[in-house]
Amino acid sequence: MNELINEVLLTLAPQIRSTAYHVDVTCPETLFIWSKPGPINQIFINLILNSILHAFDNRDSGTITINITLLESDLQINFKDDGSGIDEAIKNKIFEPFITTKRGSGGSGLGLHLVYNLVTQALGGNITIKSELEKGTEFNIIVPLNLDSNYT
Repeated sequence: MNELINEVLLTLAPQIRSTAYHVDVTCPETLFIWSKPGPINQIFINLILNSILHAFDNRDSGTITINITLLESDLQINFKDDGSGIDEAIKNKIFEPFITTKRGSGGSGLGLHLVYNLVTQALGGNITIKSELEKGTEFNIIVPLNLDSNYT
């Protein structure tokens, strides 16, 4: 799992390096999973880019915190940013297609819709969101998985 996250961060290094934003990752070193790496990779990419483009828009700094834990036979991914949060007017629609705060300036509104579909359909999991204006946004993702017998 750590290798997958490091690959995502390497892929996004140009976008992250050119900002004052920091990504903190906590994941057990010995966590090996049998799952589909493509959807998990895309989920992380979309969530990180979403924070950079939306949550940290017009901010000098920001922190993204990713905590990955094991809950029995499920993988739990907790993704938080300390950005601007999501307005109540769109929070309940955030996973619908074409919902964006960047309409007219390049945002398609498909990023979180894709994340939702990857979590629920490709991985058979669920995703919830908590957000408060000026206090950030938190996504909690639970995905069933098969564990490698080497996990300790």
